[in-house]
Amino acid sequence: MDKDNLLSIAILGVILIAVILAAGQFVEDGTKSVISVSGTATVSVMPDKADIFVKIDTLEPTAADAQQKNAAITNRVIAAMEKAGVKEDDIETSSYRLYPKQKWDKDRETYETVGYEVRHILKVETLKVKEVGDLVDTAVEAGANSVGRVSFSLTKELHKEVTGQALEKASLDAQNKAESVSESLDVRLGKICRISESNFFYEEYDYYPRAEEIEVASIREEEATQISPGEVEVRANIAVEYEIK
Repeated sequence: MDKDNLLSIAILGVILIAVILAAGQFVEDGTKSVISVSGTATVSVMPDKADIFVKIDTLEPTAADAQQKNAAITNRVIAAMEKAGVKEDDIETSSYRLYPKQKWDKDRETYETVGYEVRHILKVETLKVKEVGDLVDTAVEAGANSVGRVSFSLTKELHKEVTGQALEKASLDAQNKAESVSESLDVRLGKICRISESNFFYEEYDYYPRAEEIEVASIREEEATQISPGEVEVRANIAVEYEIK
């Protein structure tokens, strides 16, 4: 390779290095220093909605008999619930199963079908949270076998209200943290350059009535089943970035 070519390559290399350094300096100068913080908050509130899951089990020699008997009991339960003030649209089927009931035959060493069982679970929604125990008793008295669980939650209106409260408190928590960090570093906070809601959720309060509670209530009408909900906790997390002046 001759000297002219070597000189050309050297010049191109110097130019390339200069361009790279200039680009790096531009990015560095254009990057703003920020403080990133996250705020968290929890708001506790009493639920204003309940979903009651009512079980209706029937066992008969044939599948048709099991279905027919289950349908009759289900209709009685629905009618009783509507009479108690539950709207028709607030009662729906949560699950429906029909399956053979089998037991082990020791002599033949095989399973034999002894009947057919139908399990129908109704979900009953109510805003009368304080009357949940009465509705459970009503369902059992109408023929339901048991109540699987009662889920206490929030209506859309209350959910929206509590969400706002939680996010407001989380934002204030983030601001307080940012101010503490800036004071410790002896810098001033600038404008907010980024906000992101990193997490927001709440857990329903589930109650599982004990069988003996319902049985006692069905025998002694004067002793209604008592079901009191616990508070629902709504949590919010928010991330905020502040520019540093």
